[in-house]
Amino acid sequence: MPFPNFLDSFAINLLGATPLEANPRHRAILDAYTDVQNLDRRLLTDIATAIEAGKGTAQQLEACIDALAERFIAGYQLSLLLSTDCCCAEDAAEAEPCVPCGLERDEECCQDPERPGDLLEACLGVFAQLGDPYAVASADLVDALRDLPGIAGKHWRYSDLTQARLAELLAPHGLRTRDITLPDGRRRKSYQLDALFTSMGVCTSC
Repeated sequence: MPFPNFLDSFAINLLGATPLEANPRHRAILDAYTDVQNLDRRLLTDIATAIEAGKGTAQQLEACIDALAERFIAGYQLSLLLSTDCCCAEDAAEAEPCVPCGLERDEECCQDPERPGDLLEACLGVFAQLGDPYAVASADLVDALRDLPGIAGKHWRYSDLTQARLAELLAPHGLRTRDITLPDGRRRKSYQLDALFTSMGVCTSC
């Protein structure tokens, strides 16, 4: 059962309390843990089904492999969220403004004008190029980001990004993949546009 649910809403109304807005990072941890539990149950069910059928059909074995792979990814993302230092907005250091290179007018600036300001802006740029869909598959997002110049999150070059590396870089921002059916019918681990806006402090309900 999701949290909060109707019981929690009823309790808030009964107590006359003010509904509290969930911290995006805490919500991401809770959702990641829920996904891990659901995938554990799904994996056990798929394995039990395959065992009951003897050696199992090719389709059943493929379902077990898919569930196991998703469980590995979900567990890794949960570990990233749990191990990342929590940074509150008021304690975060103010970002340094972009300053001129100090070069003369006729000299070439060392700053690449096509380079995105940061990884979140780069991800938002990919969404914009695709027509701002509600979600983009992790694999598709990585493929698009690899074409960018520069360094992603001060760790790896954009050209060296993988799905696991992107997940590690986005985890501190409370961003993680969800199982989503995309407009083309594929069900993939995907990043949501609303979650990206939330991580950037943009209100999507105003």
